[in-house]
Amino acid sequence: MFSLPESRPPNPKALEDVPRQAPITPHEKLTIATAARRVREGALTCMELLTKALQQIRQQNSKLNAFVHIMEEEALRHAETLDAERKRGHLRGPLHGIPISVKDVIHVQGVKTTASSKVMADFVPPYDATAVALLKKMGAVIIGKTSTHEFALGVTTPQSRNPWDPTRLPGGSSGGSAISIATGMSLGSLGTDTRASIRIPASLSGVVGYKPTFGLVSTYGVVTLSWSMDHVAPMASTVEDIALLLNVIVGHDPKDPATVDRPKEDYIRYLRKSIKGLKLGVPVYSLYDAHWEVESAFGEAIRTFQTLGAEVTRIEEPGLEDFQQVNAAGLIVSRCEAAAFHRSFSTRRSLYTEDVFEQLDEASSVLATNYIQAQRFRAHFLERMLTLFRRFDALAMPTSPVPAPRIEESERFLLILSRNCVPWSFIGFPAISTPCGITSNRLPIGLQLVGAPFTDGIILALASAFEGTH
Repeated sequence: MFSLPESRPPNPKALEDVPRQAPITPHEKLTIATAARRVREGALTCMELLTKALQQIRQQNSKLNAFVHIMEEEALRHAETLDAERKRGHLRGPLHGIPISVKDVIHVQGVKTTASSKVMADFVPPYDATAVALLKKMGAVIIGKTSTHEFALGVTTPQSRNPWDPTRLPGGSSGGSAISIATGMSLGSLGTDTRASIRIPASLSGVVGYKPTFGLVSTYGVVTLSWSMDHVAPMASTVEDIALLLNVIVGHDPKDPATVDRPKEDYIRYLRKSIKGLKLGVPVYSLYDAHWEVESAFGEAIRTFQTLGAEVTRIEEPGLEDFQQVNAAGLIVSRCEAAAFHRSFSTRRSLYTEDVFEQLDEASSVLATNYIQAQRFRAHFLERMLTLFRRFDALAMPTSPVPAPRIEESERFLLILSRNCVPWSFIGFPAISTPCGITSNRLPIGLQLVGAPFTDGIILALASAFEGTH
C-alpha cells in the first residue's frame, strides 16, 4: 500500500483530525447537471434558476468580491427568452438556462473587459470570445464578469476573499470564478490557466477546476498573458459539470491557430469508466514542505485510488530540482510573453498596480538568450515527461502543498502555492484539481491529477471515481 515519504511522516493524529467525509463547499447548491435536468423536465424555470443565483450575489458579493460586473438586466431578459422557448418545446442545448460566470479577461460582447485593471477600465469588446459564444449557443446565461488578479498575473486575487474564511486568500488568478461557484452565485465559470490560475483557486476555495490539454479550447477573445501557455478552462462544483462544460467549449477554432483539429469527444462517457488497472504515479517531491494536513488528506486519497483498483507507485521524478527549474523557466516564458503583449500599453504605466508593473518591468529586461534557454529547458522537460507517461496513465499530487494562506501572509507562499501546478501548464498537459478533504480549521484541500496530452478522458475518469467516494 502507498505510504507518505519517510522524511516527512504525517502527524499521528492526522486521520482523526481530518474528517473522512468532508463537504465539497460550504454552501448547499444545485449542480449544472441537476439544474439542466430539472429545466428539461419543466420542474425548474430558467428564471427561478437565475433568481436564486442573483440572490446569492446580493447576499455574498459585497463581502467576497467575486464579481466586478453583474449582468443582471441582460441575464433576466435572456432567462425570460429561454423560458419562452422551453414552453414551446425548444431547448438550445445542454446548458439551457444555466447561470455561468466569466473571468474578466474573457470577452463578452458589449460588456466591459477590464482584467481587473485601470489600464483597461473603459474597454468594451464588440464580440464574444469563442468559448463564450459556444456557451451562449448551448443556452447558458452569462450572469457576470468575475474578479481576477490584475491581468491574471498572480496566484492570489488579493482584492477578493476566500469563501471558507474571508481572512484568507481565494487563490488566483481566477479567484472570483472559484468564489462564485463555492457560494452558489453561479453554477459554472469560465476562467483561464497560464501557470496555475484555475487549479490554485479551485483548491483553496473547494471547487473543481480543470485545465484541458493545450489547444483543445480556443483562446480567441481572451486578454493575453502568455501566448504559448494560456489555457481557457472551466470551473464547477463537480467533475460531471466539468465534463458537460468541456463538451461545449472544446473544438477547433480557425480564429485561434493554436487549437487542434480533432474528432469531437463526449467527455461524459468517461465518467462511467472503471479505473481498475490504471497506473498512477505519485511524485514524492510534490509533498516537499507540505502542510501535514495536506499530506494526510493526500495519503487518504491515494489509498482510495488503491481501493478502487488503481495501481499506485511512488516515483522520484519529477525531482525537487525539476519542480524548481520548471517553475523558474515557466516564470521567464510567461512574464516575457506578457511584457511583449503589454508594450501596447506603455503610455499607461501609472495605471498598473505596483505588483504587476514590477513583474512586467523586470521581464522587459530579460535577455533573449535567457528566454531561449527557458524554451530549450521546456522542450527537454516535455520529452522527459512524455517518456514518463509511457509508464503511467496519470500522476497524482496535492494541487497546493498548503491550504489557503492568510491575506497578510501571501508573499511567503507565492512560490509554494503554484509549485505543483506550473510544470503541467508549461508543457500543456491536462490537469484537474478536485477537493479531497478539509483541514481541522475548515480549509479545503485539493488533489491534482495530471495526464499526457489528449488523455483528458482518463483524468476525468479518475477524478469522477474519486469524487464518487466522497
